Amino acid sequence: MTTPLLSIGLFLHNGERFLEAAIESILNQTFTDFELVISDNCSTDRSEGICRRFAAQDSRIRYYRAEYNMGAGWNLRNVYFKATGKYFKWAAADDMIQPDFLRLCIDALEADDSLVVAHTLTRCIDEEGLFLENKDDRLRTSSLDPVVRARDLLLKGHEGYPFSGLIRRAALRKLPPRGSYAHSDRVLLLQLGLLGRFYEVPEYLSICTRHTGQAAWTMPERNRVGGFRLTWRWGTMPAPEWWDPAKARKLAFPEWNAGKEFIRSVARSPLSRGQRFRCYGAIARWALNYRRRFARDLVVAADQLLFNWQNRHAISAEPTLLVSLDLNPRGGGESV
Repeated sequence: MTTPLLSIGLFLHNGERFLEAAIESILNQTFTDFELVISDNCSTDRSEGICRRFAAQDSRIRYYRAEYNMGAGWNLRNVYFKATGKYFKWAAADDMIQPDFLRLCIDALEADDSLVVAHTLTRCIDEEGLFLENKDDRLRTSSLDPVVRARDLLLKGHEGYPFSGLIRRAALRKLPPRGSYAHSDRVLLLQLGLLGRFYEVPEYLSICTRHTGQAAWTMPERNRVGGFRLTWRWGTMPAPEWWDPAKARKLAFPEWNAGKEFIRSVARSPLSRGQRFRCYGAIARWALNYRRRFARDLVVAADQLLFNWQNRHAISAEPTLLVSLDLNPRGGGESV
């Protein structure tokens, strides 16, 4: 079997509502030399049937289903580890791409070896398919200066849409696997920006669906259970258990952890000493800009401690669930 030029990794958990449209938008591309790897994180809705139907009709599709809910972090890594192409794209079960998306991104990457990411502009729609807004973050990620790229990725209030583009797998192999924590997409984008340039196709070919079932609306366990709370807020990021079910009652410090990962990313990057110093300055400025979020992390962590104490007897009485840890990330699951 010939290795495809591109691997697309579609990760999902109970994504039946928009799944068919997402898969059809991939299969209807004008560029066809790709494989579609689908990793189903133990869906309980109609997702499995939808995926198996498409897989039976198109040999480019490989479908895998986890026996347990392993969390979104594991699922994002699983589709990447199973990829074989020169280029890789993460795909969500509620987003779509226009027919020329893949072709234009592939053309850009094939024409310039200095590019590590190629993506398009993004159009946002609601759950009924009605237009909401066009997104253009105007990031200077095409700059020849890695510090300029890093500053924009750190300091501009972008929503991480380049993450839905095509990525050179040779670049991804130089980086640690994506982590199971909030802001891991921004950390990965910074790491890629420190390695090379991005190219943005000046057309709105990526479609983002905004709906109440999105990950950002996932409420943490402490806010789903009664009792006194220090705060009912959980931010605009998914709950920790969305990333990893084992983290449901652990303390999470999203902004503090992101700052730590930003620093580690710069320290590991192929930059000169002077460039690293300038990047550390950008991280310091980022921390200053988000100081209120750092404080909120502390309040939320204190509330998690309170919740754990209030439910200490129930927690100690719960049986331990042994979730299958994927020690060999290239294996496991079932495929059709």
